[in-house]
Amino acid sequence: MNKQDFINLGGKEWNNHGKERVYISAAIYKEHFFPASALSDKSNKFFYDCQTNALMRSYKGKKSSIEIQY
Repeated sequence: MNKQDFINLGGKEWNNHGKERVYISAAIYKEHFFPASALSDKSNKFFYDCQTNALMRSYKGKKSSIEIQY
């Protein structure tokens, strides 16, 4: 998958200080990547990081970790 694929899923593009990401909601994550999960937007942030070519997750504001590497 690439940046445009995540935008097409309903993600929101974000660019700042040389970082390029596409944020997706927990609902999009559950629908397309891990249907059995019980994750919410309240404590999770999901984004595709263009630089690392990976879907990342940050839990409760902590350092992001890779969920899926492309």
